[in-house]
Amino acid sequence: MVFNVLDPAQTRYIVNEEDLESFLKEKYGKEHPDFDYNIEHVCDRWTFEAPEQVEEDEIRRLIDDIEKRVKEKT
Repeated sequence: MVFNVLDPAQTRYIVNEEDLESFLKEKYGKEHPDFDYNIEHVCDRWTFEAPEQVEEDEIRRLIDDIEKRVKEKT
């Protein structure tokens, strides 16, 4: 288990815990179906536990996906 912290520059794009949880379940759910990610939003940072360190480019893809969904709604 690895404790991950997203910096504030990334955090402003991820406003719902559900978006982050869905991303983590999609990434790790098959191998770790009962994993508790312990997602928290503290001091403008998302923190969570995962089986490994989540890479910067993966978080960027999540942010891009969220931005795309928001634009589609408007």
